[in-house]
Amino acid sequence: MVFRIVLLAVLFVGIAQAEVYKYTNKQGKTSYSDIPIQGAEEITIPPVMTYKAPVIPKAGPQIIKQKLEQENERVPYQFLGITSPANQGTVRNNQGIVNVSYELQPALQKGDRLTLTLDGKQQSHLNIKDLERGQHTLSLEVVQANGSVAIISSDTVFYLQHKSRL
Repeated sequence: MVFRIVLLAVLFVGIAQAEVYKYTNKQGKTSYSDIPIQGAEEITIPPVMTYKAPVIPKAGPQIIKQKLEQENERVPYQFLGITSPANQGTVRNNQGIVNVSYELQPALQKGDRLTLTLDGKQQSHLNIKDLERGQHTLSLEVVQANGSVAIISSDTVFYLQHKSRL
């Protein structure tokens, strides 16, 4: 019985709407109240703006499968180039260290790897150490997961000079 009364009270609270009165208080400020005060005028409060949320379709197995297929689609590479060291540029240092940077468009795709070749020998890193002075040739290639080459950069020739030890 008590549950029914509480339930009815909760339902009717949402339906009931109190009057609102606007008046000027003793300090000359505009005030609002739900109690009628002498000189107050009753104001009508507009209803609260609401909207109906759009229906979002559920992702069924077919939609999920299509999404996965789209993610796994290969996008052909458009450009691969070595940005540092500069072609025909000179690198000066005593440690024989050369850091290779590159530009690849679009970005490296899942399963692919980048391979650096220095003077015809594959390197394991883009940071080359203990390099002898003189002329060197670099190239990069993107190798796909199946072992095929997707794109090859043009050769970059650079010169390594060691600073004088004197």
